[in-house]
Amino acid sequence: MTEKNYTHKIVMFDVNGKVRTALFKSEESYTISRSWMRATGSNFYYDDAGVGFNPNNIVQINPVEVIESD
Repeated sequence: MTEKNYTHKIVMFDVNGKVRTALFKSEESYTISRSWMRATGSNFYYDDAGVGFNPNNIVQINPVEVIESD
């Protein structure tokens, strides 16, 4: 999973202390994903890189970081 294909990144920490990273291709994609997760109360969702997350296991979510392109 390389960051160069994505524009936005969220770093999260789960209940086991593991670092989880979600990557999105645009701010709109992130917003849609977040809205869908909240609206459906889903126990699982995917970022644009195809990585799945269980929001119930996340204890800290850092602000969205914009990935600088080269």
